[in-house]
Amino acid sequence: MNPLLLETINDLPPLPKTVLELREYIDHSGADLEISKVVAIISKDPLLVGDLLRLANSPFYGFSRQITTIQQVVSLLGVGNIKNTVLANSIRSNFHIDVSPYGLDTDVFLANCAKEVDFISSWLLEDDKTLANELVPCAMLLRLGMILLADILIKSKKDKEFLEQNQANDFQSVHELENQYCGVDSASFLGFLFDYWKFDENLIQSITHIENPHAAPEEIKKNSYALAITNCLFEPYHPLSQFNSKKSIALINEAIGQGVDFEIANFLGKLPDEAKNNLVL
Repeated sequence: MNPLLLETINDLPPLPKTVLELREYIDHSGADLEISKVVAIISKDPLLVGDLLRLANSPFYGFSRQITTIQQVVSLLGVGNIKNTVLANSIRSNFHIDVSPYGLDTDVFLANCAKEVDFISSWLLEDDKTLANELVPCAMLLRLGMILLADILIKSKKDKEFLEQNQANDFQSVHELENQYCGVDSASFLGFLFDYWKFDENLIQSITHIENPHAAPEEIKKNSYALAITNCLFEPYHPLSQFNSKKSIALINEAIGQGVDFEIANFLGKLPDEAKNNLVL
């Protein structure tokens, strides 16, 4: 592995003490887990309480009433989703982001990252609410691999060379260039990071199969297809383009052909207006 990649992993910002305590308790309690203990751990950290209440009342989860207590949040989302959401939210707030090595505008990139989370939650809330809640943490971190590899390229002073090669290839071979310069592509690196931070195994496997959802185990195939479809639709260089919109529709039809329970009409209805407009051009 690229030495700078190892250094980046070793230098990842530590998770807050409360988050580590919560993860440790949930991962090791088994049948002895107590909801009241989960609530007590979270309640020790006012910032975490505020973040969870804000997220619970955001459109991501689509609850029909105002959520005012951590007890409600834990009861509605479930302990597993709470752990994954807390991890994702803590990780997301810890990084300086500059994706200029990829030839992307950082502000536009971040705006599209936010749209990805909005889309996957609004799409799946009507199709499969349980899955929507489960995948929100994945969507929150979907581009983290690119963010960290961009930082590695900048630190190693390879950013301009990487960008020149990327431009010469018309941005068509990004994963190959990532492997060439960093020793890993951004999608594979994201799967490694989910394992490093000890997300639930289902989420780790779902992310791992984002590039080949057809090969995912049956129990997580819907997860992987949902992430792959969102990843395709919001591909960073041409998000919501006609090509990527048609490709995402092809992916959902492929999933349905493999017995995955998606409603194509719901998906088409939830497409952002920009994608719908591009489809009729």
